[in-house]
Amino acid sequence: MKYEKDIVEFFQDYCAHHETMYNYSPLTAKIYTFLMLSESREGVTFDEIVEKLNASKSSVSSSLNLLVNNTHIEHFNKIDERKRYFRINPEYLTIRLNTIKEILDKEKSLTYRLKDYKAHKEAPSQDCQKRMGIYLEHLEQATRGLTHTIDKLKTSN
Repeated sequence: MKYEKDIVEFFQDYCAHHETMYNYSPLTAKIYTFLMLSESREGVTFDEIVEKLNASKSSVSSSLNLLVNNTHIEHFNKIDERKRYFRINPEYLTIRLNTIKEILDKEKSLTYRLKDYKAHKEAPSQDCQKRMGIYLEHLEQATRGLTHTIDKLKTSN
């Protein structure tokens, strides 16, 4: 049963990552991960999610609403059914990279402000200035790289 253990660890690692990255509750992270790993392109029903994750309907409903509002997943109805189906937003890679880029943009802005503040308030050491410059250069390159990748993903459809 090594294969199953590997899958369980992979699932748990992804859940932990989503909890940290998006500040999701454990259940919301489980639902998001479950939908990411789902092999059904047709989506997964609410009842399937409740059953597979052994969670209450109200908790699942709250988590699904949060994921839909964050545009990480989408829901839809099939023409001949009342059931709602849920699946990962097809743009999820772009959404994930945009989240990372926003964090880096904020870090870059704050670091530039810190550098200016320190330059006016005290005589910063050469070593400190040099290290901040290296860090800011990295942030600039990282955000340019993310922007380039996001643009490529958007035009690959």
